[in-house]
Amino acid sequence: MLQALNLPKKVYFKPGCMPVALRELGDIYRCQRALLVTDPELYRAGIAAPVADRLRKQEIRVAEFFTIGKRVSFADLRSALPKLSEFQPDVIVGVGGNNAMSAAKALLALYQEPELDLAAAAADSKRIPACTKAKLVLVATNFSSGAQNSPFAMLENDSGQNCSLKSIHLLPEISVTDADFTATLTAEQARTCALEILSHAARAYLDPSCTEFTDGMLTEAIAAVLKYTQYAVKGCPAAREKLHNAAALAGASYGNIVDEVTPRLPYFPTEQEVSINDNDLRCAELAERLGFDDCRAMFTACQAL
Repeated sequence: MLQALNLPKKVYFKPGCMPVALRELGDIYRCQRALLVTDPELYRAGIAAPVADRLRKQEIRVAEFFTIGKRVSFADLRSALPKLSEFQPDVIVGVGGNNAMSAAKALLALYQEPELDLAAAAADSKRIPACTKAKLVLVATNFSSGAQNSPFAMLENDSGQNCSLKSIHLLPEISVTDADFTATLTAEQARTCALEILSHAARAYLDPSCTEFTDGMLTEAIAAVLKYTQYAVKGCPAAREKLHNAAALAGASYGNIVDEVTPRLPYFPTEQEVSINDNDLRCAELAERLGFDDCRAMFTACQAL
């Protein structure tokens, strides 16, 4: 099978990098109209406001869309079509976690092809068009999924079932991993995000499709979770930066390994995973890379988070 490492065109990853990243939209891409996509909670909390302000300072007109549920539904996306048609953005900026960024990705595809059958596109990625009408920029405000670097959009179909779009056409032109956005996360949110990074990264590493082009990033992500979670939960900015970057590494990796991401999976490792992988060569290799004597010791450290 042909292998390729597909990544966003440009990845920014330093605290305070958001203004620098967005400057490109005016200075290089000459954007004039931006559709800012976020979720209602982030909008009400003002988390997305600095992004909108930065765009307006560059004399980029901004329209906002935040009518999405806990899981982005096909109906949510269809409700944005009139605004897309009227406003005609030349850049779509997703700000938030996996939900908001998934919405931004799906809207990019619908903007290019308003009649796109999302259910069919979820079943056949070849149906997802390359967008020539607008650029995509993703700004991550938490460190759970690394969606700013992945080709997945997690959605809910018209039957209320989870589904996902996957295509290299959903990778952003610019991804932004600015740890300043993580300052408002609660201790419980920080812990939950860390466990999600660990679960995505560890399962991707143990997947047979993982290659030497991705296992290094995944090892770094897992090591960061094991080392820095306790400090991130206590609010340490440096630790939260480490985990924000870890999520970005995981997102950049698993999109090149797995064909589908299932939401709300149990945290790694489950009892079944412990039983299956206890004597697995790939698992032993990961444990050794992380400095553990064996798989069992690594599992114990993961379960202690």
